[in-house]
Amino acid sequence: MNIGGLSGTTSNSIRGFGGLASGLDRDALIEGMSAGTMAKIEKQMKQKTLLQWEQTGIRDITDKLTAFADKYTSTYSSATNLFSGSFWGRNNITALGSNSKYVSVSGSANTADTIQIQAVEKLAKKAQITSAGKVSDSSLKTGEIDLKEVQKSSNLEGKTLEFTYGGKDYTVILPSGKDKDGKEYQYDTVEHVVDAMNRAFKDVDVDGGKKLSQVIKVEATGQKVQFTSLDEGNNILKLKGGSAVEHLGFTKKDGEDKFQGVDIKKDAPAISDIDVTDKQLFTETPFIDRIAGKQLTFNYNGTSKTITMPSKEELAKVTDDKLSSTLVESMQTQLDQAFGKGRVKVDFNGTGTKGSFSFQTIKPDGSADSSSTLMLSSADAGMLGKDGAFKTNYGESNRLNLDVAISEAGFSKPITSDFSFKVNGVEIKVSKNDTMRDIMNRINKETDVEVRYQASSDKFIFTSKEEGASGKIQIESTEQETLKNIFGQNVLDEAVGEDARIRIKHAGSNEEETIVRGSNTIKVDGLTITVNGTFDNGEPVTFDAKVDDEKIVTSMKDMVKEFNEIIELVNKSMSTKPNRDYPPLTAEQKKEMSKSEIEAWEEKAKEGLLFNDNDIKGLSNGLRFVLGSGDLQALEKIGITVSSTASDNGKLTLDEAKFKAALASDPEGVKNLFTKELKKDEAGNVIQTNGIATNMKNVLDKYAKTIGEPKGILIRRAGSIKSPATVMQNELQKKIDEVDKRISTLQSTLKREQDRYIRQFTTLESLIAQMNSQSNALSQFGANF
Repeated sequence: MNIGGLSGTTSNSIRGFGGLASGLDRDALIEGMSAGTMAKIEKQMKQKTLLQWEQTGIRDITDKLTAFADKYTSTYSSATNLFSGSFWGRNNITALGSNSKYVSVSGSANTADTIQIQAVEKLAKKAQITSAGKVSDSSLKTGEIDLKEVQKSSNLEGKTLEFTYGGKDYTVILPSGKDKDGKEYQYDTVEHVVDAMNRAFKDVDVDGGKKLSQVIKVEATGQKVQFTSLDEGNNILKLKGGSAVEHLGFTKKDGEDKFQGVDIKKDAPAISDIDVTDKQLFTETPFIDRIAGKQLTFNYNGTSKTITMPSKEELAKVTDDKLSSTLVESMQTQLDQAFGKGRVKVDFNGTGTKGSFSFQTIKPDGSADSSSTLMLSSADAGMLGKDGAFKTNYGESNRLNLDVAISEAGFSKPITSDFSFKVNGVEIKVSKNDTMRDIMNRINKETDVEVRYQASSDKFIFTSKEEGASGKIQIESTEQETLKNIFGQNVLDEAVGEDARIRIKHAGSNEEETIVRGSNTIKVDGLTITVNGTFDNGEPVTFDAKVDDEKIVTSMKDMVKEFNEIIELVNKSMSTKPNRDYPPLTAEQKKEMSKSEIEAWEEKAKEGLLFNDNDIKGLSNGLRFVLGSGDLQALEKIGITVSSTASDNGKLTLDEAKFKAALASDPEGVKNLFTKELKKDEAGNVIQTNGIATNMKNVLDKYAKTIGEPKGILIRRAGSIKSPATVMQNELQKKIDEVDKRISTLQSTLKREQDRYIRQFTTLESLIAQMNSQSNALSQFGANF
């Protein structure tokens, strides 16, 4: 709304065209005649702005107050609440004695000096079986390759599809490697191609917060590919093009030999024009051409490095008998540079141009290094995978590949048949085509045993989910040798957990008590004790509890700092005088100013809104006297005083050294100076004053209480987000609402005035036009005589 002209609310009331006959500036005249009402509206708008600024100013103060209260006086779950026993308590508990290195402790200090640990006879152990020896063949090698072979290379891997959806274009790259679930993208059959596309579409974001897979469904119809719309709206969906479309059997082109695109609808899917056969899926390409200039990425003990194969031009110069050695030399040089000389050895195992490449981890002296891991983690399109040039699975390593069929996973002895086994009586059926990760997930989900593969040691570790002696591991199978080939020769050994045995003695008693638990962490009389080693001689372990003075001193420093910030804000709000030269700006005035000029003006205009405000004065006085006069000397002894500078108006100071010394000598006395409450005798005489924290809490509750009734004075006045019901139900908001009503009434009055003036001017214009017409007619009549 614009006040001060006929724009905004007034312009909507002006009808027709003024001044056509009279030549008068009707709008300017009406504006002048309505100026009184418009001035009243402008005055109310300024009043509303001032009330809103006042509301914001008070909320700035209450935000500080409630944040302080939440941290130090009101919220008992706060670690720094000054009324919490745990804040002042002897929480720093330590184990003492020559055997204390075997024990750690936490918990309540009340019983710390009543318990002694005489001995830890045995630690708790979960039932566990670890493979005896390595389970993989410890080799990383490619499949059998003929370096002069003409291979079938995928036409789709790495190619693109382009779609139009809802007026926007999206490009999908058909991925290489594996998805986030470890499943490989394959493009050797129509079914695999369809599956790969549906999975790839899940990673493409489209408008509306959807994935492309929620918009397009891909299916195989015989040897053809079909795209069907899943869109519930009326968005246009179209297969626009891309380097993959022709290989998917979409062959129709326009007069310029370009793919003409095809609409995708629910009731009219887009279907391949021809069957998708090997001709569309594969191209016959020599091995050398497939790898020339391509990259392989190796991961050695967690570090990834990429090497590049020789270019096509370089390989063209090499004779057949030197081809394998050239490739070996190129890869060896780059791997030496990547991971250091004598760390990875490259060989070609075979005769002539037929064989496989192997990559072995070694030590600089040339001996085998069975402790290092090496993986082919990724590569350029066409290099890895079932149909890749190297005929090697993605993720192939000198350890087990958990994401391929177990028949290809790299066990020391190949798994060639299906089998089953039981884990604690639960049967796990396995196909030779299952992945090791699937098998492990079934064990972990369906049994009370957890299994994990430790690549660094090349072992499987079975661990009972049950604690201590409650847990056991018993693995059974009629195909015992198969199971041993997978999990190790000792996999059929039964394992049983063990309980912890801890001897303790209570203060005042000569009798020992043996505690038996399934865990090495026990709870005794409020203490949580963890043992990590055994002992049965030497002095017993005792416990000492002290106040955590470092934590308390740090919290006290923060508290004083934040309290002083509140005092500074309150005093500034109360003492800053308003500048009457900077009233709130009207909308018309803002149009003539830059953003920075408006901000600078309003910063001045907001000053002094709470000058000498009675509520803020009361808050200031309350904060100034949180240190009770009767305790000033006692508080000074523990290092807390009120600033002697008059302008500080009640700021606190903290002498850390004094405060820390007081905590060490009399922690209860320090706590009492903060948390004690007013007490009177029967005659009404004060025998104990409030502590500093109690006074703080009383002041904060009086002015900024957000929970329960009555709410704090400032909360009732301006509201707070900490008390949602007060945001729109507070004293200032009621005044703002009343101003809004007055503005609405005045706007109605303004509209009626302008409508009346418009009618009057319209009548005037009609009369003048009529008189002009009569005058012209008389002139014409006179001219004729």
